[in-house]
Amino acid sequence: MSEQNVQAISRLYDAFNRGDRDTFDRAVSRDLQWNEAESSLYGRGNPYLGFAAVRDEVFAPTLRDFDQFRVDLEKLIDAGDYVIGSGRYRGRSRATGKDLSAQFCHVMHLDTDGKLDRVQEYTDTLQEAQVTGRTTQIVEEIQILEPAI
Repeated sequence: MSEQNVQAISRLYDAFNRGDRDTFDRAVSRDLQWNEAESSLYGRGNPYLGFAAVRDEVFAPTLRDFDQFRVDLEKLIDAGDYVIGSGRYRGRSRATGKDLSAQFCHVMHLDTDGKLDRVQEYTDTLQEAQVTGRTTQIVEEIQILEPAI
């Protein structure tokens, strides 16, 4: 099953980069739980439940903020029911014209039907904020999340 999981995840990355949201939708579980990295510009709604939430609250704003956004996959690691993907997010900020080349790591779980049901993203959120000109927004959000001392 592990090699099948790796192949399934590889197809998801390809579908995303082609803009094929229908293929992505069919390959995820109805019970999908998706977490963007803490302090991400798109992490405010964590956890996102179901593909529609991910499509509307993560994918759409990302594609709105970046021209030619893509996920350059460098490695997939077979971890049984989990697959770990790493690589770089790339694109050009529409707000600043700066290029994004941020490392990412996705820890993904597939259910017994081979459908993606859990995602945890880790990425360079500081670069994301700097490239889009929204560093102040991220700093303010981190301060809100910090426990009072």
